[in-house]
Amino acid sequence: MIEDSAASGETPGGLRADEPARTAAGADEVRQLWRGAVGTDLPSRVRDVWDRVGRACAAAGRPRSSVRLLPVSKTHSAASILAVDRVLDTLATREEVPAGPAGRRLFGENHVQEIVAKSAQLAGHDVGLALIGHLQSNKVNAVAGLVEEFQALDSLKLAAKLDRRLSALGVSLRVLVEVNTSGEQAKHGVPMAEATALCRRLGDFDCLEVAGLMTVAVNSPDRHAVAACFDRLAGLQTQLRDDAVLDSSWPELSMGMSGDFELAIAHGATTVRVGTALFGPRDYGQGD
Repeated sequence: MIEDSAASGETPGGLRADEPARTAAGADEVRQLWRGAVGTDLPSRVRDVWDRVGRACAAAGRPRSSVRLLPVSKTHSAASILAVDRVLDTLATREEVPAGPAGRRLFGENHVQEIVAKSAQLAGHDVGLALIGHLQSNKVNAVAGLVEEFQALDSLKLAAKLDRRLSALGVSLRVLVEVNTSGEQAKHGVPMAEATALCRRLGDFDCLEVAGLMTVAVNSPDRHAVAACFDRLAGLQTQLRDDAVLDSSWPELSMGMSGDFELAIAHGATTVRVGTALFGPRDYGQGD
């Protein structure tokens, strides 16, 4: 548990005023945090989400380490990302917090333009980025090599183009298949009826490390309707395991956001994508 910033001499980002900058960006960026680039209530928001995840895991009879908290930082600054990362570091050791594929904390972004900008701003810091939003095939070249995880793979065409670009760069990428479990036409993701066939074909691509499934549940106050989306994704995971598709256990279930992540944990989520509850309201004037 961290102390209140004012009482402990910490900045809003969880750093003490006399603590040197830990990364290559140096003191200027840290001072920006001190001057209030992020709200002074940020530590309490992060602590609250952390505690809620822990309580949800306990209620589900699951260890806290079975659920990764993926902060969603779209429209928020690189300084805010560093602040949230620092506060999370004060709440638990890295061993207690499931890290990203590179062994460090990832932050979720929805837009390629923001990823390009923030990748440069975060260079030298021990954090990485995950693309959790829809990726147009004409933007593959811009984002490949900048993210450490892609959670919205939903077509063979996109898989093939991404694989070719990754091969040219000599790198691989951890991917999750996005599944439309709500049946809403406005939502991205492969339809449930086509998901198994797509998953089977992903073994054709050497540079894609297929790790699991992702979904965005229906936006509804009906908890049963939301839970049904989560159950469908968990059922697909079971089917893929039973059929030994790609000889994988399909370990990742990325589901649940600020409004429903506790329900998602109760239904088997291994990653919850939380934005507003951590960072506060988004400024969409800053997004792309």
